Amino acid sequence: MRKPATDSPIELKVEAPVNPSEDPQKVIDAITNIIERCSPEFRYGSRVIGRATGSEPLALLYEQVRSRSAMGVLRRMLVDNRAGDSTWFMLNKQAATAGIASVIEDEQESALGTIRVTISCEDLDRVVDWLVPEA
Repeated sequence: MRKPATDSPIELKVEAPVNPSEDPQKVIDAITNIIERCSPEFRYGSRVIGRATGSEPLALLYEQVRSRSAMGVLRRMLVDNRAGDSTWFMLNKQAATAGIASVIEDEQESALGTIRVTISCEDLDRVVDWLVPEA
C-alpha cells in the first residue's frame, strides 16, 4: 500500500452504537478488525468511540475496496458527505466482525447499526484520491 501524497496529519474518528443485545467488546473487536491502530472505548452507555491517526489505520479498507469493486460507492460517499476538512462513510457492523469492510450507503442496510468513520485532514482531496482514485 502506498501512502497518500500529503504532509498534513490524517485523523480518524470511529463510532458505533452498541445495542442492548450486543456485547460492547464485540463491537470494539469489529472496529479493530477494520481500522488498525485504533483504540475504541465503550462510552456513554451505548456507543463505542475510537480515534486513530495517519493512513496506516486505513490499510485494510484501502485493500478491500479495491478487491470488492466498492471504490465508486466509497468515493461517492466521501465526496457527498464532505464538510470542510472532514468527510465520513459507513461500514456494515456485522461484516466488520468478520474482518470484511463492507461500505454501505444507508443505515437501514445494517440491521445492527453502522460503524461511522470520519476522516479529517487539511489536504482531504489528496487523501480521498489516494483511498479511492477517480476512475
